[in-house]
Amino acid sequence: MSNDGSVAVWCVHRTRQGGATAEVHCNYWRVAGDVDFRGRNGRVRDFLELGVWLCEPTQVGKVNIFLPFFLPVTAIEDCAPYFARVEIAQGIFNEPLTCNSRRGPQCVELLKEGAPFCRVHIFVTEDGALDERQLAVSENSGGTLLTITRQAIDEVCTNLTPGSPVYFRLRMYIDNKEPFVRTITPRDRLFQSGFDEVEYVDLRLNEARTLPNRVENLMLADATDRPPVTITRVAFLTAVPVLADVTLSSRLLHKSRLLEHNFWNDYVPSGIPDGMMVYHWREIDPVGIKDFSAFVKMQTRRTGRQILKNYLAIAFAFGVLGNLTASAIEPSLTAILKSGLSSLTSSFGK
Repeated sequence: MSNDGSVAVWCVHRTRQGGATAEVHCNYWRVAGDVDFRGRNGRVRDFLELGVWLCEPTQVGKVNIFLPFFLPVTAIEDCAPYFARVEIAQGIFNEPLTCNSRRGPQCVELLKEGAPFCRVHIFVTEDGALDERQLAVSENSGGTLLTITRQAIDEVCTNLTPGSPVYFRLRMYIDNKEPFVRTITPRDRLFQSGFDEVEYVDLRLNEARTLPNRVENLMLADATDRPPVTITRVAFLTAVPVLADVTLSSRLLHKSRLLEHNFWNDYVPSGIPDGMMVYHWREIDPVGIKDFSAFVKMQTRRTGRQILKNYLAIAFAFGVLGNLTASAIEPSLTAILKSGLSSLTSSFGK
């Protein structure tokens, strides 16, 4: 069974615990959707961000994330250091916040009106990669299984104010957009100086019928001897170039806005194209959300120097081919016409 676009996130209670809840935040950044954008470092990649918000985190033993594609450790980045910039923290949570960086444990404390809002965990790094003792990465069912370990949770919970939630946020760079984005281009695009390209983003969370059996069994095994952590909110956000028009959505849009380029540009190593739109969908259910899916169809007008160059080159090639063909068949065509005219003249002469 294909697991394209199927992501799984589940949290496991500790033994004899069962009162924690979680929120899952999924962000897909279509940075490479602007074909003319080259970026600061010349390497422009889409990326998926997954944030997990835990209430009563001391009751949670681990957090598992399954991604439907192979992901090297070097393609995973911890987003937590960005939260030290108050405008980033406020933009992500849409709350008036202040923040304080702390050491031992490594984290960013976010405050709202002077009271604790949440604590964002900063993962320990080793040789430039996230420490596997805090984030275990393994291949599973043709995809990648990430596990935020108990050590990471214990560290972020050290001296935590009772009742304060904690937050983990990871970024996964995607060299091949196929797990989440499909592109449909017109077949006659090479014969046009500009064309409309259709893309659709398809993301599914914890959808059993599209997950590999091994992942389903792993989720069930984790829930056999302790209650699963209830997911009470799922938020899905996609950032796309402003030229992309959202023409269809499987869910009611919560809100949309133009992304503020002046500070979000530094949120991504390559930078982001000028003019990106953010579209936001969400589901909230205190009883629990079993699964979530979002299908977004976009239409983008593609034009530019390279497309125009290709069009002119093909038009020129057809012009040259037409002239050569005409030159090649002209003698034969002339002979046929002369022969036909001669026969016609002979017929009239009789």
